[in-house]
Amino acid sequence: MNKYFFADIVEKVKLTFRLVKDYRVSFWLKLIPISCLVYFIVPMDLLIGPIDDAILMYLGMDVFIEMCPKDIVAEHLAELRGQPVQPPAAPDEDVIDAEFKD
Repeated sequence: MNKYFFADIVEKVKLTFRLVKDYRVSFWLKLIPISCLVYFIVPMDLLIGPIDDAILMYLGMDVFIEMCPKDIVAEHLAELRGQPVQPPAAPDEDVIDAEFKD
């Protein structure tokens, strides 16, 4: 098992909550973790015990994070890890660095 397994789970939970609250993430994508949470709360289980609930929650968070826009995920991850947030790059613009001489 990974040395930081539980720290990774905590980070995924925090990242999922941040992405659900972010207005730039599609409402339809937000239904993934919400539906997993509903399944967790509903007393019906496919398997006996909390194993299926835990697996579904983990997979739901993983799929949700993977389907979210990469730049938004990177922004939130940087904030969670205390790293400086990189400004988004301008799309397909050529930048020419030059000096003007009169």
